[in-house]
Amino acid sequence: MIALPSIAFGGFSGSAKGVTARQVGGRSILSLKCYPTGVTTGAQLARRASLKKISKSWVALTNEQRQDWDRLAEHATGASSLGQKAELSGMNLYVRLNANRVMAGETIIADAPMGQVAVPNVSYESVIVTPQLVIFGGIKHESAPFKLVVKMSGSQSSGITNGWSKTVIISSDTEDDWGEADLTKLYLKTIGVEPTPGQKVFIESYWLDTSTGFTGQVFKDSVIVTGESSYQGRKRITMDNLDPAEEQHVSALDMDYSTNAPVIYFDTVCLGHSNVASSEAILDKELPEELIGLSYALARGMGEDGSLHPQSYQIQSINWRKKCELHFMHRGGKYIKPTEVFGPGVFYQQ
Repeated sequence: MIALPSIAFGGFSGSAKGVTARQVGGRSILSLKCYPTGVTTGAQLARRASLKKISKSWVALTNEQRQDWDRLAEHATGASSLGQKAELSGMNLYVRLNANRVMAGETIIADAPMGQVAVPNVSYESVIVTPQLVIFGGIKHESAPFKLVVKMSGSQSSGITNGWSKTVIISSDTEDDWGEADLTKLYLKTIGVEPTPGQKVFIESYWLDTSTGFTGQVFKDSVIVTGESSYQGRKRITMDNLDPAEEQHVSALDMDYSTNAPVIYFDTVCLGHSNVASSEAILDKELPEELIGLSYALARGMGEDGSLHPQSYQIQSINWRKKCELHFMHRGGKYIKPTEVFGPGVFYQQ
């Protein structure tokens, strides 16, 4: 027989097999140990490793730094326990905030933030989930240092009303792109399977202040997966759209087509080729007819002496051989290679 810790023993704390007793606010609290179930993902292993590293780094802090964390913890609270706010130690807060920062790709901070910051709440118009598309539309933008953390579940029965325990982190450092966040690739990479039409997906999201590690209120939502959606996201062309079998003359490619104006936003580096003052990028498939045309944008190149040389470029898209060719043609200024074509450009459909 196992002798279980009991609240009858006022000052008792410790563990006996699967039961742990601890003292919180002068009271004895009993809890069962939790053991992981299912297959551990790579992301979970990485997070556990980071927590271990962060915990060990606490001992390297100076006494003054630890005191600053303790003072900050006095004004922060942990999860409630039996209707009361749980006490939070300086070390607990140090690990929690730094774990959030590391999760978002930031480094560990040794000095405590000056104070607890106000983090905005998540606001968006819609979530579209189909087997081919997972996207947040109409997100209220928050500038740096805020990044959006999104947790989602795999497909659950539509009759389930509480599936929040099934959610896992899909993205910890999402930056909305003109009010839109496309999480399709991240969802498939994390969950491993496409959403199932007719079933339900549970969603949790919150803003993370990457400068401090503090997070905002968790916003919970759920959506029924549809077979298809009429939602039309903005068209964007990146290096991922290039045909690997073709010779390319760009080292960076990002073209973002506006949905409300005849404008393309460029962030492209042209390398040039042969003796022609132009560069080509060949995509792996055709573009829709409404995106075929001409655009004009500014560019700049750096001379050997470090001076910048402003230029202008004409960009033409052509569908040919079931692919799309993008021609970046020099039109003004001293031609310098490589050239950065950047900023907005007016688009003329052909």
